[in-house]
Formats: sequence, C-alpha cells, structure tokens
Amino acid sequence: MTDRSFEELLNATANLSRPQVAVESDLQVANPTYELLQAEVAMRLRPTSADLDRSLLGRFPQATAVAYMTPTELAANDRLAQVNVATTLAESAPEESTTLVVASAYGFEAGSRIHLRGVEAVTSYTVLGVLDEAGAGHHIKVALQRREL
Repeated sequence: MTDRSFEELLNATANLSRPQVAVESDLQVANPTYELLQAEVAMRLRPTSADLDRSLLGRFPQATAVAYMTPTELAANDRLAQVNVATTLAESAPEESTTLVVASAYGFEAGSRIHLRGVEAVTSYTVLGVLDEAGAGHHIKVALQRREL
C-alpha cells in the first residue's frame, strides 16, 4: 500500500551505495569500493535536532543529519550521496583525466565531490543506523554523518 501523503514529503533524492571489501594477497583488507545499489532514492533530509531526535541521537551521537525514507535495503556503513546539481560532459575525456569540461558549471563549487555516472555534485553521508520508526514498514528514519572531502 502506498502512502501518498508521506511520499509527497520526500523532497530530495540520493544515490545509495554499499561498501565492497576485498582481501589482498597478504591477507590485509583492501580499502572498500562502493557499488551503486539504487539511484535516486526518495528521501527527506534535515539536520539533527535534540528535540526531535532524542532517541536516535542517544544511539548515534555523531549523527549530523537525519533522513526519512520509504523502507529500502539500507545498512550501517552504506553511503547516501545527495545530488545537488547535475550536468553533462561538453566533450569526451580519457579515463585518466583529472580535468573535465562540462556543459554547465552552474551550482558546482570548488572542492565539490562529483560522481561520474553523469556529472553530479553531491553531498555524501555515511549511514550510521536505521530505525523503523513507524513500524509495519511505513517509513524508516536514518542517522547519517556527513562525509568531509
């Protein structure tokens, strides 16, 4: 059953990625790579609030943001990348390029993290924990920590 009232509150989208970890030949764990699980997951994002998030902040005091979402396969250490602005490449670039020419630089800032699936400037968050706040699969409340560049 779809709750259209709740879905209307979801005013942002994010790409959901999950860490993939490999073990190197010397049995050391390699740095994780992140595999895109789902693009454009609908959510509502806001900073944490001591009044609204008392139970959540008790479990995850390092949380810097909270997201509300429809139930999805989300786990601790996943990443949510909120797309802030998107454009396309104005010309093709070799794989090893460190400079890209984009159709529009509007909305991009120096030091922005970009995803090259399209060309998107994103704000990236690490999932700290997930609560089924309303029960019965209505929606989940997600504790997030903003990732610094």
